[in-house]
This record gives sequence, C-alpha cells and structure tokens, in this order.
Amino acid sequence: MDKKSIIGIVLIFLILILWQSILMRYAPKKVEPKKEVPQQVEVAPPIESKNAPTIVGTHHGVSLPLDTIDTQLFRVIFTSLGASIQSIKLKQYKAIEGGWVELIPTGKRTLNDVVIIDNKEIDLSNEIFNVVERSPNRIVYEFVLTSGDTIHKVYEFQDSSYMFDISLDISNSDKYKIIWNSGLASTEKNKDMELRYFGGLATLGGITVVKSLSSLDTVPKGEPGDIDWVGVKNKYFLAAIIPRIETDSYSMKRFALGSVGGGCAYGCMPSTKDPEATRVKLALVTKSNKSYNFKVYTGPLDYDILSSSGFGLQNACYLGWKWITPISRLFLKIFLVLHRVIPNYGVVIIVFSFILTIVFFPLSKISQKSAIAMQQLQPKLQELQKKYKDDPKKLNQAMMSLYRKRGVSPLSGCLPLIIQIPIFFALYAILDTTIALRGAMFIPHWIEDLSQHDPYFALPILMGIMMFVQQKVQGFGVMGGQQASQQKMMSYFMPIMFTFIFLRFPAGLVLYWFTYNIFSFIQTYIVKGQMGLPAQEVK
Repeated sequence: MDKKSIIGIVLIFLILILWQSILMRYAPKKVEPKKEVPQQVEVAPPIESKNAPTIVGTHHGVSLPLDTIDTQLFRVIFTSLGASIQSIKLKQYKAIEGGWVELIPTGKRTLNDVVIIDNKEIDLSNEIFNVVERSPNRIVYEFVLTSGDTIHKVYEFQDSSYMFDISLDISNSDKYKIIWNSGLASTEKNKDMELRYFGGLATLGGITVVKSLSSLDTVPKGEPGDIDWVGVKNKYFLAAIIPRIETDSYSMKRFALGSVGGGCAYGCMPSTKDPEATRVKLALVTKSNKSYNFKVYTGPLDYDILSSSGFGLQNACYLGWKWITPISRLFLKIFLVLHRVIPNYGVVIIVFSFILTIVFFPLSKISQKSAIAMQQLQPKLQELQKKYKDDPKKLNQAMMSLYRKRGVSPLSGCLPLIIQIPIFFALYAILDTTIALRGAMFIPHWIEDLSQHDPYFALPILMGIMMFVQQKVQGFGVMGGQQASQQKMMSYFMPIMFTFIFLRFPAGLVLYWFTYNIFSFIQTYIVKGQMGLPAQEVK
C-alpha cells in the first residue's frame, strides 16, 4: 500500500473514531441522579387470553386489572391505571435473553394523558379507568372527571401493522397533552454501543430533528407549531406518536442528570449505571377539540416499513451524515434486493463487496498506477531535493517539470481515495445500524449475529493478516534507505492497528472490509501484471 493510501485510510478511521465519540457530545458534569418515587404497578406475566383481564396488583388498595391485545406482530398489555400501556412485545424479534423483544422498560407505563380545562392541567396517569368495551383488536376505557365530564380512551389495532390508533373523547377541554413517559428499553447485548443511538425525535414541516441523550436537558424543552410526529428510539426500534389533529407544541427531556456515557467501540465512555440513563419523555400538546386522535408506531427501525407509513417516519433511520444519506439509501436498497435471491446476509455482504470492487476498479486502477509512477520517481525527486535544498521555489518548479515530463499528477493517486470516503461512511452507517442484520446468521456456531462483534475475534484477525499480505504485494521496491525501512515498518504496524480497531466492530462491517481486501489483493495482481511489474518486491 502506497504512502498516500495509508495516510488517507488512517484519516478515514481517525474521523470515524472521533465521530463515534462526539455523537454523544459533551455532557454536563455528573451529579447524583434525582430519585423518582416508583409506581406501584406490577409487570404482568404473559396473558394467553385475549379477552379476560387478570388481577395482578393494587394501587392505593384498589385492584388493577390488566388486558392484553395480541396481533400477528406484537402483544400489548394494558393497565387500567391511567388506561396506559405497560408492555409491548414484538413477536418478530428475539430478545437477547430469549423470548420477544420488550420495548417498555420494566416497571414503567406509557401513553399517559393530561387534560387541560380552564387552564388547569388534570393528570390522568394515576386515575383508575374502567373497561367499557372489549374486542380482539379494540379496547375502550372510561373515566368520569369530578366536573361530571366523561372521558373515553380508545385503542384500536390492525392485525398486520405496527401502527395502532388512539383516540380520547371529551366534550369540554381547552387542550390535551399525550405523553410517552417510559422511554424505550435497552434491547442489545453491547450496551455502550447501543447507547449512542438512544434519543428523541420530532418532525415539523417535514424536517426531522434528532436529539441524542447527551444533547437533551432534564428540563422539558421543545417547540411550538404544527407537529408532524414525535418519537423515541434506540438502535433498532422506534416509538412514534403521529397526531391526526392540529397541535400546539411538543417537548422532550431526559431523566438521567449526569453523563450518559457510550459512544465508543471500546467502552471508553462507560454507560452510567443509572437505570434512568436511556429514558426519554415526550409530550405532545394539541389544540382544543372534542376528539383527540393519534396514530402510534411501535416497531422496528426498518426503512421499507417506515417509508410505507406515509408519515416520513423513515427519517428516524440513521443513514449517516445528511450529505451521504442518498448513497446509504441506494446501498440499502441494493442490499435488500440481493437478499431476495440470497437468503444469507453474510453472503450478501460478500457479493456486495465484489460489486463495489468491480464498480471502482477503474478508479482504483488509476490510483495504483499513479502510486507506482510516484514510487518510481522517488530517486529523481530525492536528487532534486538535494540539488535545490536551499531554494524551495526552484525545487517546486523542477518537481512540477518532472511530473509533466513523466505525465504524473501527485493528486491523481489521492482523488480516487477521496471519492471513496463517502462510500465507506455510507457502508458503515448501513452495516452498523440496519435491523436486517440484527440476529442475521452467517456461519452457525461462529458468526450467528452479524450486528454483533465476532465472539472469537477470528474475523478481525484474518482481516489483519489479509491487510499485511496485501501491503506486501503492493510494495514496489524502488525506495532505498530510510524510506524503505519506514515502508516496511508501516506494513507491520497498519494491519495490527486496524485489527485492534475492528475487534468489537459489528461482524458484518468486518466481513465487508475483509472481503474487500481480498478483492483488492486480486486487483493489485491484475494491475501490476498489466504494467509488467512483479507482484511482490518488498524485502
């Protein structure tokens, strides 16, 4: 590997590591978290009946019935306390401890209500509602205010959708506030890496704002206006509230008071042990109405599923920086198309790597030829440096004259590498965050989840060995003295450094880089053969 390529790739990975670290930004100095009084609500065990409520606990001496709605995609458990939800299990996704993925943290409830009448907020989260209607996909709760006004809260589900409807009917109110108070549960094994993706989202006028945990305050902050939707997310899942009426404002906050940690592949910012660290609260305030209607999405951060919603929820998917998002979307579509004919995502990554090698072969060929030409000019350049060591202006003129005479451009070797930088970042975003790779097996008893690191670290080590072999092949043997010694030292150092960097990267990303190195190795043989050069000259 030539010097310019080495420098370029090192810069790419330095930027990558720095970007991981600053995702969480600088948090305030850590202070002791404020303790909240826990709600006395027990988490329900799985309920097999779709219609019969189960008594599982009490609140101020009153029995608390639970109800369950089962669809093809999830199981939702309701409590009559606040007519809220205390469990959402996704049937299509496995939890790391077994069973289904749970979105609601243990002991929490969500989708609570605050009614505003005569400028006074009436919090209904701790009021006990009665079930007045029940069917397999619909449940209606009722509560009577002290004013005599009756509130009906309706949940309605579709059998094959992650979207469900909520409506609240009240004849006399100024405004209404719906609250997602539970945050989302942690669902992944690597907590520090997952922590980077927790946060809140809000979309106004089609523009989505994403707030990481460290950028959120412990005091509710938001914006007024007509809100498209608000949501909370972790690495792979999203909960979003979509108003179907005119809104007044939204706000969001986090509960942990100190640094939340995370944001580094090696746990350099360990996640706090505060159980509230990932908890984000959303509040959406609507304007006056007799019936307040919302759609709620609770499901995977799957780009295709979210795109089909028609509400712009796909903006919640992390696809890298804004300027590389179009590239990421294209690559993601190619991935999904390949998976239609190739069931194993590991093989999809290998095939995709081969496709990219073919597509960028002309650019890589230019880069390698330029690198060879520059290496071959080194003796002449060293002579010019000695001759004009006291006259930088004449040295520059002489070097440019030599470049023109030999038809070499110093930038031609770097340009193809620069063009490929956004490609790498787009791939990093996809391979690190696409839910399609979550739990995707490559080789049984070895890499059984491409979204997690290789448990035996064999793939990163093989990648490092392949990088070493590739650099040996790419050596051109025209340098002498100290430069040859430095090149040889780099050929040992770089593979070791990259192996260390990739140890805890998702196996899918390491697999891509490993196979891309193999194809680049073959490509080097082809280019050197076309130029009549031996494949290996490093001594």
